[in-house]
Amino acid sequence: GLLLFLTCFICLASAAVMRLTLCSTRYATLHRVSSNVMTQSYAFNYIVLVAVLFARLIAIFEGTAMQVSKRSIVIFWCLYVSGIVCSVLTAWSFSNAPSVASIFFIAAAVVVFALMLVLAYAFVYKLLVVHVHDKPNSDGDNDRMKKLIAKSSLLSFISLSLSMVSFIFLAVYTFIPGVHSFFVCGLFFCIDIVSNVVCIFLTYKPFAEYYKSLC
Repeated sequence: GLLLFLTCFICLASAAVMRLTLCSTRYATLHRVSSNVMTQSYAFNYIVLVAVLFARLIAIFEGTAMQVSKRSIVIFWCLYVSGIVCSVLTAWSFSNAPSVASIFFIAAAVVVFALMLVLAYAFVYKLLVVHVHDKPNSDGDNDRMKKLIAKSSLLSFISLSLSMVSFIFLAVYTFIPGVHSFFVCGLFFCIDIVSNVVCIFLTYKPFAEYYKSLC
C-alpha cells in the first residue's frame, strides 16, 4: 500500500511540474524530464497495483476450496513479466523509436488491462462461490458477505472503467498527438492514478467509514 501511494505521489508531482513548464521554452529540459518521470511512474504504478491485487487474491482464498492454483500463478507471472517488458519497451521507444511506440503501448495496455479484468472477475466470482457453497452461520455473516461482494464489485468496476477511459485517451494521443489530446490525456492520467489508489484503500477495514460516505 505504501509503495502504491508513493508512486501515485511521484506521478502527480511530476505531472504538476510538467504542466507548469509546458508553456515556456526556458524549462524545456525540466518539462521533458518531468514528462518521462510521470510516464514511468504511471506504468510502475500499474505494475505495483496488479501485483497487490494478485497477492490479495492469493491471501484471501488460501486454504479454501477456491484457492488459486499453481497453474494460475504461473500463467499470471508469465503475463505479468510480459506486461513489464512491454511497458519498459514503451517508455524506451517514446524517446528513441517513436515509430514503434504505439505497438508496444497497445501490447502493454492490453496485457495490463486484461490482468486487472481477470483479477477483478476472479475475486468477485470466488467470493460468490464461497458464499453459495459455504453457507454463513448467521444472518449477520450473510449480510457481511453480501456487502463484501457488493463493495468488491463496485470498486473493481470504478477502477476498471477509469482505466479503460485513460487507455483510450492515451491511445488517441499516441496516434493523434496535439495540445488538446495531450491535456485531456494528462488529466485522465491523474484521475486514473488517484482512483486506483483510493479504490484499493477503500477495500481495507480502516477505511470502511470513508467507503460508506463515498459509496
